[in-house]
Amino acid sequence: MIKRASYHTTLKELTHFGLLPPKYEKTIPRTNIHRWKHDDNINRFVGSEINQIADKHTELIKTLNEYPKMFYAYGRLIKTVIRIVEKAQDYRKLVKSSKEEVVQAINRVREYVPIDKAVKLFSITRSTFYTWTSDVTNKCKNSYFNRCNKLYSGQIIPSEIQKAKEYLTNPAISHWSIKSIYHYGIRKGDLSISLNTFYMINNKLNLKETYGGKKRFKKRKKGIRASTPNQIWHADITIFKTLDGVKHYIYFVIDNYSRVILSYEILDRVSGLIRLSTLEDAYNKAKSVSNHLNVKLIVDGGAENNNLYIDEFINREGIHIEKLIALKDIDYSNSMIEATNKTIKYRYLFPVHPHNIDELREILNYGVKDFNETCPNGQLKGLTPYEAWMGKTVKSINQQRTILLKEAKKNRLAYNRVHTCELCNH
Repeated sequence: MIKRASYHTTLKELTHFGLLPPKYEKTIPRTNIHRWKHDDNINRFVGSEINQIADKHTELIKTLNEYPKMFYAYGRLIKTVIRIVEKAQDYRKLVKSSKEEVVQAINRVREYVPIDKAVKLFSITRSTFYTWTSDVTNKCKNSYFNRCNKLYSGQIIPSEIQKAKEYLTNPAISHWSIKSIYHYGIRKGDLSISLNTFYMINNKLNLKETYGGKKRFKKRKKGIRASTPNQIWHADITIFKTLDGVKHYIYFVIDNYSRVILSYEILDRVSGLIRLSTLEDAYNKAKSVSNHLNVKLIVDGGAENNNLYIDEFINREGIHIEKLIALKDIDYSNSMIEATNKTIKYRYLFPVHPHNIDELREILNYGVKDFNETCPNGQLKGLTPYEAWMGKTVKSINQQRTILLKEAKKNRLAYNRVHTCELCNH
C-alpha cells in the first residue's frame, strides 16, 4: 500500500491564507493545496485556537518569505554603492583613516559574516584587517604612529621625524617637490627613512602641499624616452606676463634623457632667429660631452620651429639633427618639455612674480641653474638633470642609502625596545 503523507496544520493554515512558502508548493500535491485554499471551515482542526499564525502574524510571515529576495536585493545595492564610492580618489585613504571603525564593525558581525567576505566590502585584504586589528588594540602613546613600540620595534623614532620636519620646512628648498627634498636629504646623509614614510610625516604634520602626491590619477600613456643623453631633444616656447603687463616668450631646449635645460632665451615676440640661437647653443654644449651627436629634435608646428633658418642649420654638413613635429611625424606629443615649462613657472616665477624683463631674466637664470644642478629629480632617482646629462648613475646614491637604512634599523630597534608604554608591557 502507498503510504499517505501527513501535513502539519500550520501548512494548511498558511495555504488557506495564501502564505505558503514557494518551496512547499513544489512538494505538496496540487489537489491538497486547492482543497486547503478553499476550505471554508479552517477552524475545524483541533488546536487551531492556539496556532493563529496566519491571523495574527500575517506581515511577519510575508517578511520571512521575502527574506532571501530582500537580502539579495540589498546585497546588489551595497555592491553598487561600493563600486561608486571606490571611484573617489580618496576612498582608500578614507577607509584607512577609519580603520578603528572598520575593525569594530567587522568584529561585531563576524559571527554571521565571514571575515573574508566582510573585508571585501571595504576593499581591504584579510592580512590588512589583522594588521589594523593589532594597531587598534595595541596603541602606544610613545609612538609617533600610535603603534606599539614593542610589537613594531622597527618603526621610525623621534629624531628621524625631527630631521624630516627640518627638511620639509627649510625655506631654501621650499619650492622643490617633496620627492626632490627627500632625495636631497638622502644625498646629504641626514634622512634614513623611505619616501612613503617621508610623505606620511608630511601629511600628518601638514607641513607642505603635496600637489596631488598620493592621489590616484588615470594612468597616462608613456611618452617617448631616450636611452642616452643627447639622443632626443625637445624645443618649445612658454608665455609669461610680468607685473608691468608685458608678455614675454621664453624659449627652451631640453634633453629628453636627463631633463636638463640645455638652452633658454627670453623675447617679447615669437622669432625663428631666437629659436635658431637656442638650438645652436644647445648643440655646442652637447658637442663638449658627446663625440658623435645624432639628435632627434621634437618640436610643435609653430613658425619659430619650422622656417628657413632652422632648416638651413640642421642641413649643414656635420650637423646631425633630425627635426620631428609632434603628433605629425611621430605619434608622441611634446609633453616632456611642457612639463618643464610648468615646473619653471610654478616653482620659480609665479611665487616671486617679477615686475619686468630684468627681474624675469634674473629669476629665470637662478631657476634654470637650480633646476639643472641643485635640485634632485625624482624621475632620475635622485640625480640632478645635469648629473644625468653628464652620464652619472645612481649607483653611488643607492649604496649610500643602503648603508643609512641599515644603521637606522639598528638605532630604531635599540630605541623602541626601551621606550615602551604601559600598554606595550601588558
